[in-house]
Amino acid sequence: MYRLLSTERRCTMPQRPQSSHQYNTVISPDFLEEDIYPEGYPGLVIVHHDNDELVSAHWHQGLEAIHIIRGGGTFQVEDQHYMLSDNDSLLISPYQMHQGRTVDHSQGMVKIISVTFNNEVVGRIYPFADRFLFSLSAPNANVEDRKNLDHLMIRIGSLYEQQDTASAFLLNATLFQLLHLLYTRFTIGVRPPESIRSGRNVTRQILGYLANHHAENLTERTVAAYFGYSREHFSRLFRKTTGTTFKSYLTKLRLAEARTNMDRSNGPISGIAADAGFPSLTSFTRAFTREYGITPRQYRREHLQIDQTALPTNGDNLRDQQQSS
Repeated sequence: MYRLLSTERRCTMPQRPQSSHQYNTVISPDFLEEDIYPEGYPGLVIVHHDNDELVSAHWHQGLEAIHIIRGGGTFQVEDQHYMLSDNDSLLISPYQMHQGRTVDHSQGMVKIISVTFNNEVVGRIYPFADRFLFSLSAPNANVEDRKNLDHLMIRIGSLYEQQDTASAFLLNATLFQLLHLLYTRFTIGVRPPESIRSGRNVTRQILGYLANHHAENLTERTVAAYFGYSREHFSRLFRKTTGTTFKSYLTKLRLAEARTNMDRSNGPISGIAADAGFPSLTSFTRAFTREYGITPRQYRREHLQIDQTALPTNGDNLRDQQQSS
């Protein structure tokens, strides 16, 4: 998943992170994760235990694999949104912008394993490794492959937490086993060379900016000016590189945040809409209904696990219908 980083090392094993605030110190202005990989290993292993840990949007040149042992989290990879829980996994291809947040676990701390591979190391063994795209639903992957993936991720987390020199040998061997499995069973194609991003790629910067500032009062014109473009040129660039319009992309970001917050809170929907960046409850209701086919209050009734007596009345549903019409 998303990692918190410590500059300390013990023996030859990477040290467990100490503070969530340290993470942002390794994200460049271009949202590129800096070189923080431990020497002697093909990747960085982190075992997350913090509830409600937020990691800002970023990308890196290596493949990342995530496995939930206990708890869960919400993740955004490019324009796709995921809610993971116990025993779920996620693969993040090289160069994909992503961010995430762990979810409070009622039974105690979460436990999430994250492995991010160092493209410099992997590329020396497997040239152009960063061009591959990955998916859990890859056509070559079967049920046994997915079970093996889960098993390797759990073993990597266990070996990492042992923090002794002897376990380091097994950890390294298991990391290479995971690499072999991912590159032989879970690839779905290759990225064309011209789409390989550099640290100065402006599209990475724009998407990262929107991921971190979507709740603010943004317009296409103001964001274009922020990055030094005319609105017309920015509009063409954005649609060409993302396949959608600025307004549609921004609305989806806001809807995803609002939906997540409705899953986790019984606070006023008007407040949730405002916190996600919607100018009014009416605009939020219309956008939500258009995207998901039901009103926000109908969605909350079906998904929020709280006392039903605390939910809005039928009168609220009538207002929803009036606002979405």
